[in-house]
Amino acid sequence: MKPVGLLLISVITAGVGQILFKRGVLAIGEVTFRSSVMEGLIRLIFRPSIFSGLVLYAVSTVFWLIALSKTTLNFAYPFTILTFAVVMIASRVIFMEYIPPLRYFGFFLICVGILLSSLAKG
Repeated sequence: MKPVGLLLISVITAGVGQILFKRGVLAIGEVTFRSSVMEGLIRLIFRPSIFSGLVLYAVSTVFWLIALSKTTLNFAYPFTILTFAVVMIASRVIFMEYIPPLRYFGFFLICVGILLSSLAKG
């Protein structure tokens, strides 16, 4: 598989992981560690959606590492900002979160920047 495909899979799995994290904490409510940090961490990690998000982060990391073995870091790294775009759109669609117009403009600039960055030779 080509590096761009690997990077996009890494971005999408990381973005979906973030959405699952949000779903998990919405089900739990505000996260605090009043009684003990370890108890709070166990409560978080073993929540199905949060655990699934962690698994997706691991999958994302594997694809990222494979992509890095095939391309330069300075080519690959700008793709990580696409996670912001994936999460922004998904948070609007799934959680009905309000997105200010200026953030949409930022999303557009990110997409243009990634396109230009990926077209540059060298």
